Amino acid sequence: MVAFLKAIIETADYDSRYRVLLRHTAALLGILWDDFEEAEDTLTLSIIDEQYVESDTSRLAREKNAKRKKIKRYAMIGAATGLGGVLIGLTGGLAAPLVAGAATAIGLGSAAVIGTVAGSAIFGSTLGVAGAGLTGYKMKRRAGAIEEFVIESLTNELSLHVVLCVNGWIDNEASYAFQEPWVGLQMSREQYTLRYESSYLLELGKAMEYFMTMGLSIAVQQTLMQTILHGILTSIMWPMALVSAASVIDNPWNVCTVRAKAVGEELAEVLLARAHGKRPITLIGFSLGARVIYHCLMTMSQRSDCVGIIEDVVLLGAPVSASPKQWKQIAKVVGGRIINGYCNSDWLLRFLYRTMSVQASIAGTGPVDNKDEKKIVNFNLSHIVKGHLDYSKKLMEVLDSVGVKIDKTSIKLSNEAEQGEEASELVEKIALDDSDNKISS
Repeated sequence: MVAFLKAIIETADYDSRYRVLLRHTAALLGILWDDFEEAEDTLTLSIIDEQYVESDTSRLAREKNAKRKKIKRYAMIGAATGLGGVLIGLTGGLAAPLVAGAATAIGLGSAAVIGTVAGSAIFGSTLGVAGAGLTGYKMKRRAGAIEEFVIESLTNELSLHVVLCVNGWIDNEASYAFQEPWVGLQMSREQYTLRYESSYLLELGKAMEYFMTMGLSIAVQQTLMQTILHGILTSIMWPMALVSAASVIDNPWNVCTVRAKAVGEELAEVLLARAHGKRPITLIGFSLGARVIYHCLMTMSQRSDCVGIIEDVVLLGAPVSASPKQWKQIAKVVGGRIINGYCNSDWLLRFLYRTMSVQASIAGTGPVDNKDEKKIVNFNLSHIVKGHLDYSKKLMEVLDSVGVKIDKTSIKLSNEAEQGEEASELVEKIALDDSDNKISS
């Protein structure tokens, strides 16, 4: 299998469908996928560390493919550095400082990015390719109403398989706000997160937290969960206490849903341009992050060159339609699986979605009909997710339950932190009750 992988890499086009085929082959041969990924990463390092001699056949095939895609710089670099040049093409230029023997490696932060203007500028400059600044200007112009779109690094290594994570909201203004929920993710040695529209997502995060903790009593929340579970809650039956507090959250939610669609369309352009290189990429998102990915896939599905880029997709608590027709459309973009993680008692998502569509079919609150599309896999997360905010608070536990590789200790730390928060809230409630009693007496 490693020989097959090496042959694929020599073509400078590690199609996501190849990796899906390799995964199925490994399963049939009884080879652990972890062992294959280790070999995959070892091959990546060996390509960086050594100077291979590229065969004439491989070189001609790569140059022909590069010319067809109008990426001539990959051909020039590859001709000079053998398979090292192929890796530059595969990684969209990220391996250039290592292959070329740069004095310093590009580290964390905005410098180590995959679909962004900054990444193109840095590596374009390193390789002597002009026009990166113009690309940055065109990106901003093309983005239209989008105010922020930056891809940040979660790890500081290279891999032949990339993971991009998308948040649904953030709850603080720290520089690491977008990376924080994904600490513990170990799906690849090369992982990224999309920082987008942070001011709006922060406003939404604060609104949801207030709405859940101050706007409604625990009793009302429990009642809503039970009524939704039994399917007896309709759009005209929402409690008055809920409707009265809706103004706190409706506006930031509606603003963010519109922007999520625009960001998804922009992300599609980044991926179609192979800014991450010619290698498989997996997309993971929760809540509005899942909506970003959904619209990214919908946009890609309308293009003829959409296949072979996306390997797997994980959508958690997605505020999008569960229409089988639309999901079948996005499935053609994905080489592997599309995971739909849902919670059928997520009353908050159902309440928020009421302003977006009159339809009751929401992917984040129930399974998507997959009888005609086997790529779609549904996971009921109701045993873990008790409310929509849990997609962020219990993210590692949720990912583990749908088969995504994580650091198991992160679940323990998350549970301990949650228990600490619950204890603090209980102490505050008792103190508040005591204060009220003293006042009344």
